[in-house]
Amino acid sequence: MPQLILSLLLGACLLGAPSTARSAPPPPIDSLQMRLTPMISAILADGDGDGTPDRLGDTLAVSGRVTAAPAQLSHVRPSVATLQDDTDGIHVRLPDGPLVSRGDSLVVRGRLLQARGLTAIDVAQYRVVPSPPRTPVPVPLTVATTVEDHYEGWLARTRGRVVDKRRTSRGRSLVLESPDGSSSARLSLFVADRHGDRFRLDRFETGDVVEATGIVSQHGNRYLIEPRDDGDLVQSGLTWEYLRVALIILGGLATGAVIWGVVLQGAVDRRTRQLKEAKRESERMRKLFESVFESAPVMIMLLDEDNRFERINKQFEDVLGWTEEELLARDDAWTLLYPDDTDRRETLAFVDGAPTDRLESRPETRDGHQLITEWWRTDLEEGRRLCLGVEITDRKRQERDLRRAKQHAETARREAEEANRLKSVFLANMSHEIRTPLTSIIGFAETIGDAAGDAAGENVVRFARLIKNSGHRLLNTLNAVLNLSKLETGEMDLSLEPVDLTQEARSSARQLLQKADERGIDLHVETPNRPVVSRADSGGGSDHPSQPHLECHQVQRGRVAGVGARPRRRRGGCGPGGRR
Repeated sequence: MPQLILSLLLGACLLGAPSTARSAPPPPIDSLQMRLTPMISAILADGDGDGTPDRLGDTLAVSGRVTAAPAQLSHVRPSVATLQDDTDGIHVRLPDGPLVSRGDSLVVRGRLLQARGLTAIDVAQYRVVPSPPRTPVPVPLTVATTVEDHYEGWLARTRGRVVDKRRTSRGRSLVLESPDGSSSARLSLFVADRHGDRFRLDRFETGDVVEATGIVSQHGNRYLIEPRDDGDLVQSGLTWEYLRVALIILGGLATGAVIWGVVLQGAVDRRTRQLKEAKRESERMRKLFESVFESAPVMIMLLDEDNRFERINKQFEDVLGWTEEELLARDDAWTLLYPDDTDRRETLAFVDGAPTDRLESRPETRDGHQLITEWWRTDLEEGRRLCLGVEITDRKRQERDLRRAKQHAETARREAEEANRLKSVFLANMSHEIRTPLTSIIGFAETIGDAAGDAAGENVVRFARLIKNSGHRLLNTLNAVLNLSKLETGEMDLSLEPVDLTQEARSSARQLLQKADERGIDLHVETPNRPVVSRADSGGGSDHPSQPHLECHQVQRGRVAGVGARPRRRRGGCGPGGRR
């Protein structure tokens, strides 16, 4: 009976131990507001199930919170630290550089390696992101879940019973198993010899229950938990000498412990569901960002606070030809894009200076061609910068061609205006040079016609009249040309007056009568006995033939019947050397 009571009390006390189901990771812990490096879980993904990450050997960049700084972790290598984000954790081997402390936000770049089962990043470059330090909350695990669910790289807290104490050439370890013996899984709590003075493992004996906080690691086929300082190791419960007394004291609390265990289990289950949902949402947002970043139709480059390249998208590689690996591997990557010192200084001034609207730059492609691009910049937190760019080489060429065409059009317009001015000058001179002799000719013709009288004969009078009429005809033609010039400039004012079409037809016939007689052509105009009056401008609207020099070869017989009348019968016509 005492043994039965003792077993019941022990079982009641152990109901409050951590669950054997895998606990979800803690809530998001990285202070970076915008995830621009891959998640740790993404670079550790094992899609083919061969036990090694798919990206093993790749050079990559990750970020997260420092859960164990170099020289703090009870590891054999002094340069090893650990990072953790909201998806997973990983060991990193840091080179000499800025001081790294627990809780810092860290961005690292290096190769993904695996040695003796432990996956780590051999870091080539790293930087500490300025932000308030915050250490992630340890994940509560049991010994079984630590070994079986592969929490490698996580900051965890577990509780186990010491079943063995071992010593190797590299350090000391405590072998832990589940306190209630419900699982055969075993976990080693390892401390390297170089940390012997920082950890007091001698205070633990076989049978003691230890609550250990540290980084889950792997060595060969064994899983380890590496504490960071002596405070990570706490003796849980009493030693076996006091166990009987403790069980008797706890006997009265057995019922309360059972109830508390049930309540605590429910809270853990709810928290686990919340964390799993948060992890799924975080993964969905990461995939969405990756999709937008890589499929954007503009060039995108992400720079750190020192203007070094962190990422570029596919459009950047397609347009300029440089790959992300080429730009990330070189500290002087800007000289690849801008070999000219002046172009490089202007671009860096835009990237590093005060925000401006845009920058027009001429980067050089990988095959040596120079393109014209336009860039915009937005500043992120922690000094990062995101730059978006488009190629505008064709647009600039079209703008240049358009400016050239406008210049040609302007030149043609000025030449046309000059030609019009010269035409006006010519017409003004022509008016003066022709009017003066023409006035004299008309005057002499009138004098000859008046002075000849009957003694000179009918021909002299008729010829004098023809000369006078032809002079007036030529004067009207000159006025018509000048009127056309005025019409073009909008300076012509038409004056409508009554015009006798019968008289105009007779006058035109008289002008051509001599030509017709010389060629033996009968020219006859039939007009009504009454005037046919129309309204027209007597100067600009004269209906005299505009080409009196035309040769007539056949008789044109017509009839003036009224306004808008057409010839009654047409047997031929006058034309420049033509016949009808």
